[in-house]
Amino acid sequence: MLDRVRIFFHRMQQRLADLGDAMISPVEQVVSRTAGKVLSASEHVDRVGSLLTLVVRVILWPFRLVTNVSQALLPASVHRFFSTLAADLQDLVFRMGTGFLQLAEILNLDRVVFGLVWLLQPIWRPLASIGIFCFCWINTRQYRSALLALPAILLALLVLGVGTFQSVLGKSKIIAQYREAVLETQVSNDFLLRELCDQKLAQLGEDTQLTQYRTAIAHAEAGNLEEASMRMELLAPEDHAGYPNAHYWIVQHLINRELVDSHEESKRLIRVHLKHLESLDVQSPQLTFIEGVLLKRENKLEEAATLLKPIVQQIPGAAFERMVIDLSLNRPEQAQQDARAVVTHMKSLSRGDRKLKAVEYQQWTAAEEVLGNLRQMRTLLEEWYELEPESEQAAKLLANVCRRQAQQLLRAPLPDQAQIVELWLRAAQLDKSSDALLQLARALYAERESSPVYADLLTALHQSPNTPPGLLVAVGTEIAQYQQYKAARPFLAAAVGLDELNPVAWNNYGLVLSSGEDPQLEDALVAINKALEIMPKEHRFRETRGQILLKMERWQDAIDDLEYALNGLPELKEIHQSISVAYAALGQTELAELHQEQAD
Repeated sequence: MLDRVRIFFHRMQQRLADLGDAMISPVEQVVSRTAGKVLSASEHVDRVGSLLTLVVRVILWPFRLVTNVSQALLPASVHRFFSTLAADLQDLVFRMGTGFLQLAEILNLDRVVFGLVWLLQPIWRPLASIGIFCFCWINTRQYRSALLALPAILLALLVLGVGTFQSVLGKSKIIAQYREAVLETQVSNDFLLRELCDQKLAQLGEDTQLTQYRTAIAHAEAGNLEEASMRMELLAPEDHAGYPNAHYWIVQHLINRELVDSHEESKRLIRVHLKHLESLDVQSPQLTFIEGVLLKRENKLEEAATLLKPIVQQIPGAAFERMVIDLSLNRPEQAQQDARAVVTHMKSLSRGDRKLKAVEYQQWTAAEEVLGNLRQMRTLLEEWYELEPESEQAAKLLANVCRRQAQQLLRAPLPDQAQIVELWLRAAQLDKSSDALLQLARALYAERESSPVYADLLTALHQSPNTPPGLLVAVGTEIAQYQQYKAARPFLAAAVGLDELNPVAWNNYGLVLSSGEDPQLEDALVAINKALEIMPKEHRFRETRGQILLKMERWQDAIDDLEYALNGLPELKEIHQSISVAYAALGQTELAELHQEQAD
């Protein structure tokens, strides 16, 4: 009985315990799970904290490296000084913060501070909301599941980074690459590629005026001035102000008369572009110089001289133009001052490796002429001619200076014959025109009786191997004009010996051989036939041969040549006279009388 009672109470106790366990177990599970979550969250927070700590350590690694190196290298006293300084700064900041709080307490600034916090809500509330959201989101994620989204996140970040780079930095890099390509085309003169690069730069929103201007300059340097002018006019149109450098380029080339043939149109365009430059507030001595040149061309010399005077020492062209104006106004002293300024400019330009241009040599030579420095003129003209051996202007100016130097030497008490001959020969080699050679020959032969020097010079010219054939022909022909045929023969013989294809030399040689007291008709006929082999239809040569045949009494042959010459030289009465003689010798009296009437 007692056992049953004990068993009953035992079972009752067991049931009550099970009931208690059933009632407590959910609570325990909730508490256990909550504690587990808290521990897990704290563990993640520790991980995040560790990650942030690692990031901070990585960012501060260079500073820590510098600190460690400085501790190892600097003396302990220096290290203590900086440590003390850092501690003092930290203490100063702390004290300032404490002082601010105490000041707020003393002045009762709580309302002010809280009011400021309330006013700044639009700033700190969004930031606080974002921060709370990120914190809650991080703590409610299942990190193992979130790892599956990591590739997508990384890809999105990559796309976002590329887009950001292209929008912020990529455009500038592309522009830099196109600009580099434009610079490369300047060397290769690939105008098509340069045009494409300019279009791309314009599409990217870049100002391409400078590159377009350089392209136009490249066309001009390549000799395509028409294309360069067209491009400059697009950059600097007539109807409104454009790119200043393009306006200035157009004005310069209009001043040099390279773009427009009409003088009036050129002046109008210069005024238009100068007005545009003025509207762009472009002011420079170069524009003053251009204005002065324009006034000079309008024959407003006094105004031009006044305008150019302040810039004579700045611009070589201004000094030269003012020198020309002063000479026109018959102001030699002022012109010499400007000439000295030109010489100073040119000497400065010629220093170093820079080579003077042809126009600069021309201006320098003109200035030296104003100053009377003939020797310096020849030196400059020799340099100019060496720079441009095809320049006829340089050759003729140099020839003229050589002749002037020879004339100066001839007036000397003891003239240097060898040097004079050298100057005459140099002039003849440079200026081979028949008029120049004939003028030289006339000067030499006309003065032969005034001084024995001239006779010696003629002999030296004849004997020199450097005497050009043209000069020998001119001298021989000039001597023949004075009917000194025997004296003329050596010069013309030397001429045909040096140049066997010179028909004029052969003609004149045949003429002097057939003339004079001892005519050599057979040799003369050979010489004139040489001339006609080269130019068989030349009327003057046929007339010469006709006269030689007339002297040889070959009447019909003479008539044939003389009548042929008469077709080209109908006004030459000597031909009619010679034909009349030939017909009379053949007994044809009527034809002889007819031509005699024409001769009379």
